[in-house]
Amino acid sequence: MVEVDQRNRVVFLGAGGVGKSSVLQRFLFGTFSEKYKETIEDLFPNEYDINSVNFKVDFLDTAGNIAFPAMRRLSIVNAHGFVLVYSITNEQTFEEVKQLWEQIKEVRENYQEIPCVIVGNHLDEENNRQIERFDALNWAYNEDLGGGFIEVSAKNDVGISDVFRLLLQQVKKPRVKHPDRFLLRRISVQSLECPEQGKTDQEEFSAAEKSKFSRCSRSLIRRSSKPKMKRSTKQNDDCSIS
Repeated sequence: MVEVDQRNRVVFLGAGGVGKSSVLQRFLFGTFSEKYKETIEDLFPNEYDINSVNFKVDFLDTAGNIAFPAMRRLSIVNAHGFVLVYSITNEQTFEEVKQLWEQIKEVRENYQEIPCVIVGNHLDEENNRQIERFDALNWAYNEDLGGGFIEVSAKNDVGISDVFRLLLQQVKKPRVKHPDRFLLRRISVQSLECPEQGKTDQEEFSAAEKSKFSRCSRSLIRRSSKPKMKRSTKQNDDCSIS
């Protein structure tokens, strides 16, 4: 999405009901509707002046229904940028994003050069969260997408403008492979029990990453062998063993 003399297409992809249309409508028109209407395919043409440069952008809102695989593939082929949306309250929708990314890599040989933002919607339903931010960001970094990951709430207008800021940043500076990918599998269960333990492994994280992940990952604990661990109900950062 670097050409300024032609129309550039940004394609929204994700499972049905994750809020692709809501994110786009909130950004373009500042509106939100509680009513769900299944999208077939909607195109929103826009023009932006950025640093005296005119960008012509077509936002394509696609169907989440798997009944249109040919249409989805065509959208991937013609895209200059992607926004992949899932719901933090539905684990299956995150798996759908992973599958979509694999399809993009299969169809587009230059996928590393294409701007792409991973969006976890429904941040307003934090109490119903199924996908931990820790896990989603870990996957994103391992796919060299960490710089384009964000959680938002289209309903409450939280983080929406940042989705498009992250997209624009990748237009100016294409993604590069991360030299320091997350190495979560090397972190022992013991290091999760107490912040003082496992210091060597934790030193592999940057200061910014440490600040994001000060609490233990519930999903990592579920995958651990016995004894099982769970989040403490006390107001501290330690994990307790059940």
